[in-house]
Amino acid sequence: MKGISAVLIGLAAVFIAVFTLFYIFDQIQKLGDSCANGTTTSALCKQFTGFTQSLLIIILIIAGFVIIITATAYILLSS
Repeated sequence: MKGISAVLIGLAAVFIAVFTLFYIFDQIQKLGDSCANGTTTSALCKQFTGFTQSLLIIILIIAGFVIIITATAYILLSS
């Protein structure tokens, strides 16, 4: 039973990380679209250029991989 609970905790961490990344990517895309359309005139739109958006997405993808690798290592070590 101990191994099953560790696996469930690890899988829950992976699913939460993946869905959180999808939510963040969706919000970034919506912000980029609203800045491109001119519907939002916030100070963030001036700093939100193509390079900044690409760099932010790359950093989030790397962070997601780190969380998934950490959760997998936790599953392997705890069971």
